[in-house]
Amino acid sequence: MLLQFNVTNALSFKNEAILDLVANNDSEHKNNLIKYRKTEVLPTVAIYGANAAGKSNLFKALTSAILFVRNSSLMQVGSKIAITPFLMDEESKRSKTRFDFVYVYDEVKYEYGFVADVDRVYEEYLYAYKSSRPSLIFERTNVNKYRYTSVLRNSLRQYESKNTDNKLFLATATAWNCKETESAFRWFAEMIDTYNAESLRNAMTDALESDKKGELKGTALKLLQAADFNISDYKFTVKHEEISDFQLPPGLSIDQEVLEKIRSFELKVCHDIETKDGVTRVELPFQMESNGTQLYFAYCPAIIMALKTGKTIVVDEIDNGLHPMLVKHLVGIFNSRESNPNGAQLIFNTHDIDLLDLDFLRRDQIYFVEKDNRTGISDLYALSDFSPRKSEKVQKGYMVGRYGAIPNIGGVEW
Repeated sequence: MLLQFNVTNALSFKNEAILDLVANNDSEHKNNLIKYRKTEVLPTVAIYGANAAGKSNLFKALTSAILFVRNSSLMQVGSKIAITPFLMDEESKRSKTRFDFVYVYDEVKYEYGFVADVDRVYEEYLYAYKSSRPSLIFERTNVNKYRYTSVLRNSLRQYESKNTDNKLFLATATAWNCKETESAFRWFAEMIDTYNAESLRNAMTDALESDKKGELKGTALKLLQAADFNISDYKFTVKHEEISDFQLPPGLSIDQEVLEKIRSFELKVCHDIETKDGVTRVELPFQMESNGTQLYFAYCPAIIMALKTGKTIVVDEIDNGLHPMLVKHLVGIFNSRESNPNGAQLIFNTHDIDLLDLDFLRRDQIYFVEKDNRTGISDLYALSDFSPRKSEKVQKGYMVGRYGAIPNIGGVEW
């Protein structure tokens, strides 16, 4: 589970932005919280803000950090790192970007972070909490200067020569079967994912193709039926292409190994419709369903996997095409210990003000992003920073600008 994410000098976040998922001492909705030892952790966080305030930039910054950890060991010498600093002033443009994570994997708390620009990694560190105190795994400074405890020095030093300036030591060591870094790396590889509408659809087809035993299908149909889509079944088939399917110019051919990787998908959705002759099952191509139906269908595999494994999923614009009641339904699934016994987390940005309700979310579950248009700098802060009363109408307060993070719309002279 994710406990905290910090980012400095990335996209519109020039100054440090802190997303804290450790619950504060608010006594409201205590049954929603995830337990980790003596710590209580938030299962959901909603992030609000005006268009172009930086909500998606927070999502992009988090995504870039996760993908860099996952793919770092595959990078070639001299390859550029996909990091974008704050570009609105010359000093920040030339400065480094910092990412910090606090997370739990396999009941062990880790602190991991790195400082980098597009060319190289300057700093990196990893600490593990096997007890209440942190234990150093490694620390990296000045690009390639490493520090370890005396116990781990001999086992970790052998991976230094295999690392390069533009790679993360965490990924490099793990790629060479380092046991001391494996668990910390596996959280990035397996236990957190970020999604937008496009990546949700791609993940959906991968999940449906892998569902050979139909385990996903049963749960997905329950979610779809609970959301009142009147979907009684679906049929997913994979078609592998044949040479005859391609009209190639004379003299050109397709390698058999390449051909085996080319495939197409067909997804049909079944509806049980009442007619004068009784109930009839009608199959429709997935593309004929509404955008909202397609998007909710695409959410199902990601949600089911998260609930099953306790994964953290981060969604950009969760309400894009979904009815507010469906968004609230999804959030409610993660907020309930009955439906979320493994402590999965859902972090999302939204414009859906129906969720701004202290009868539904805690004050520390609501965040805002506001951009200063004079400087282009985005700021991230929690509703709990304002100490609103438990009876406060947060939705109304937000709409009148009490917490900021709304568009400042002026008149236009025609």
